[in-house]
Amino acid sequence: MKRIYFKPLTAVLLALVSVAGWAKEKTVVWNQPSTEVNTEIEGFFHTLLEITRVELAKDETRVFMHVASRPENWVRFSSGSYLRADGKQYALRSLDGMELDTETYLTEHGYADVVLHFEPLPMTTQRFDFTEGDFKGAWELLGVEQASTRAGQLFPSNWRNTQTGDWDISFYEECAIYDCQFWNYKQREQKGDKYSLVLENGGKEITVNVDKNKGGKRVMTIDGKKGEYNLISSITLPDYPQRDTRTALKDTHYKTDTVTFVGWLRNMPQRMKEKGDEYNISVYDNIFADALNSNQCYSKMDSLGRFVMKFPMVNSAEVYFDWDRTYVRTLFEPGETYLMLYDFKGGHKFFMGKDSRLQNETLAHPISWGFSYPHERGMDKAKALEFLQDLKNDRADAMQELEKVTREHPNVSDRYRNYLTGYYCVAACRNLMQGRYYMKDGYVPAEILDYASQELWQQPTLPYTLYRDFGTFKRDYVEQFVADRYYTRVGEGYTIGTSLLYPIVLRKYRDEGKVKITDEELEIVQRYAEGFTKFSGYMTGDEEAKKAHDAFFESDLVKQFSAIYEREDIEKAIENEYPLYKVYFVLSVLDSIGCDQDLRDIFIVNELYNKLDHSREPLNDNAVKFLEENVKMPAAKDFLRAQQEKYLAIQRRDISKSPSLKSAEDVANMSDGEKILRKLIEPYKGKIILMDIWGTWCGPCKSALSHSQEEYKRFKDFDLVYLYLANNSPDDAWKNVIKEYEVTGDNVVHYNLPQAQQQAIENFLRITAFPTYKLIDREGNILDVNADPRDLEGLARLLRKI
Repeated sequence: MKRIYFKPLTAVLLALVSVAGWAKEKTVVWNQPSTEVNTEIEGFFHTLLEITRVELAKDETRVFMHVASRPENWVRFSSGSYLRADGKQYALRSLDGMELDTETYLTEHGYADVVLHFEPLPMTTQRFDFTEGDFKGAWELLGVEQASTRAGQLFPSNWRNTQTGDWDISFYEECAIYDCQFWNYKQREQKGDKYSLVLENGGKEITVNVDKNKGGKRVMTIDGKKGEYNLISSITLPDYPQRDTRTALKDTHYKTDTVTFVGWLRNMPQRMKEKGDEYNISVYDNIFADALNSNQCYSKMDSLGRFVMKFPMVNSAEVYFDWDRTYVRTLFEPGETYLMLYDFKGGHKFFMGKDSRLQNETLAHPISWGFSYPHERGMDKAKALEFLQDLKNDRADAMQELEKVTREHPNVSDRYRNYLTGYYCVAACRNLMQGRYYMKDGYVPAEILDYASQELWQQPTLPYTLYRDFGTFKRDYVEQFVADRYYTRVGEGYTIGTSLLYPIVLRKYRDEGKVKITDEELEIVQRYAEGFTKFSGYMTGDEEAKKAHDAFFESDLVKQFSAIYEREDIEKAIENEYPLYKVYFVLSVLDSIGCDQDLRDIFIVNELYNKLDHSREPLNDNAVKFLEENVKMPAAKDFLRAQQEKYLAIQRRDISKSPSLKSAEDVANMSDGEKILRKLIEPYKGKIILMDIWGTWCGPCKSALSHSQEEYKRFKDFDLVYLYLANNSPDDAWKNVIKEYEVTGDNVVHYNLPQAQQQAIENFLRITAFPTYKLIDREGNILDVNADPRDLEGLARLLRKI
C-alpha cells in the first residue's frame, strides 16, 4: 500500500488563483457556502469533508474542500466525481492536493485542503450537489449554495451573534434552540421574509422577532434583546470576532460542582439508533482513583435524539463523548451548562453556553493525536534515548501545527492556546514514562527522568484533573523512583522490598509504646531487611548468586530475625501497617523529588484506593487513621471514605447460605484437572454452560463482572448455567466481589477451589490469560469458540447457532 506524503496546499493554491490567470474572466465566489446535507463531519473514525469555497468561472468551476481523517486512515477521491445542477451533470477534470483514485494517508497533519476542478457550471447557478462517484458509499454533499442565499430560509437554520461570535439561536421544524434549552413553537407568523415567533419551555414564554435577510444577516429581537445575527454555514463555529485573552481555566480547588449537559443528535442514522436510546460520556475527573478511571454518565434520548444530563465534577477535566456515535473530546468546567448540536444530516456540530468558546475551538481545530508510543521490548539506553527524541519531535510538530492555527486564526483564544500547549506536554511525558515498561531490565535513563521532571513534574498545569494523561504520567513517574529504590528484580519480574520498612515501623511502634524491642534487635531487623532485599532477587541467577542466596537464608541472622518476628506484638505491628507499605514508599519518593500538598494527598488516596480495589475488603483502622491524620484535601478524604463505607456495607452482607456458592468437598481428593472439571459440570448436563475463569486481583475480570446483571437479562431465554472459577482469590475478597456486582442467581455457580485443584483445571484448559471464557454444550463438550460475554451481541449470535 503506497503512502503519499504532502503538505497542505491552501496557501499555494490560493496564490495560484491570482497568478495563473483564473481571474481573467469574472469569477463568482461563494465563501463558506451552506450545505443542506453533509454526513461526513467527524474526522477521526470517519472522514470529514467541508466545502470552504466555490469559484464559478467561465472555463471551470473550482471547489475548495477541507478533508480530515486520522493519519492511519486513507482517503481517496474518485475520478468519477461530478457536480449536479438543474438536472445536468458536470464532470471532474482534475484534483490539486491529492492524486485521483489513489489511497492517500494524511500523515502530515491528519487533514488536507484540496481543490477540485470541474466542468464549468453556469455562472448563474444558485445550488448544486457534489457526488464522488456512482458507487455504493460514495461521498455526497447535497444542496450547496451561497450562505447569503440560504439565509433567506429560516427553517432549519443556526445563527450566531455577530458581535460576540456565540451561537445563540437555531430554528428547526421540530423545535427552536435558545439559552441551552429546547423550545416549542406556541406561535409562528410570517410576513414576507419577516417572522414573529412565541417560544415555550416549561411554562415560560419568550418572543422572537426576526427581521428580513440582508446578505446572510438578520436583526433579531430575542426576549426583548436586540442584536445582529448571521447564518452559520460551516460544520463548526467560525472564528470568533475578537480575541479572548483570559488564560485561566476554572479551578474549584477540588470542590465538587454540577455540570448540565444538553444534547441533540439530530437525524441520527439507523445504525446508530440501533445502539439504543442511551447516550454516554466519560468524564476524566476521578483523579483520586486509578490513573484512567473515568466517571461514566448516561442519559436517555427522546425520539428526536435529544437528552439532558446533570453530573458532578470535582474540577475542570477532559470529557469524551459516546464514541459509538459522536467522536468529540473536549474540556468541561464545573458549574457550567453546555448544549451540543450534532446534526448527522445538516452537517453541523457546535456548542452553546455562556462560556463555550474553548469547546467550540476544540471542535474547529481538533487536538492533534499520534504521539509516538513504545513498541519495542527490551530497549537499551540508546533505543530509549531515540524514543525520547521521537517524542520531542512529535511534540515540536504538534506545537508547530498549533502555531499554524494561531497564525491563520489570530483570534483563537489564549485559553485554547494554553490548553493545547499543556496537552502536548502531558501527552509526550505520559508516553515517555509508559516507555519504562519496554526498557531493558526496567532501567530508565536519567535523561528521560530529567526531561519529565523539567517539562512537567516541576511545573504541572493546575488543576491536576485537567488532562486525562496526567494521571497515568504521575503514577509511572513516581513508580519508577519507587522501583529503583525498593524493588529487586527476579527473572522477568520484581519483588517489593517491604522488609526495608520493618525497622522503621517497629521503631515507630516502640516510640508509641506499642511494642517492646531493643536497639540490638532493631539492628538485627535492619540487617535482615538489607540482606533480604539484596539476596532475594538471585533465586534464578547463576550458581554463585544461588550460593549467596542460600547462605543468607540459612544464616544465624535470619534465625535471629525469625525469632523476633514470631513474637505476637511484633508480627501484629508489621501486619497492621501492611496496607500502608506502598504509601510509605511513595511518600519517601515525594519527599525527595518534591510536590505540593494537593498532589501528596492525591497520591495517598490513590494508593489506599488501589489497596481497596485490589483486595475488595475495607481498610483496617490503622489505614483509616492515617488517612484522617495525613490527608488535608476534603474531596480526597470524602472520596476514600465513600469507598471504605461501600466495602464495609458489602462485608456486612451475608451470602454464606447462597446456593450460588458451592463447596469443593466433592472434589477435595481429586488432582486430575479434566476429572475435576467433569465433576463440577456433571449436575448441569443437558444445559449450556458459560464458564468464566477469573480472579479478584484481575481488573478486567472485575470490570466484566460488573455487567453481570445486564448479561443475565440479555441471555435469560437461552437456558444457560454460569460457572465461575476463581483463581488465587482470598475467600473474603471472593465473596465481596460476588456481593458487589450481584453475581448470583438460580443458574449461577461459584467455586473458589484450593490452589492446586484450580491450577489443575487451568492446566487442562491451557489457560494463559484472565478472564478466560469457555462454552460447554449440552453434552459436556468444551467448544473451541470465542464466548466472551463482554461482546453481548457476538455471544448471542453464537448461542443462537448452538
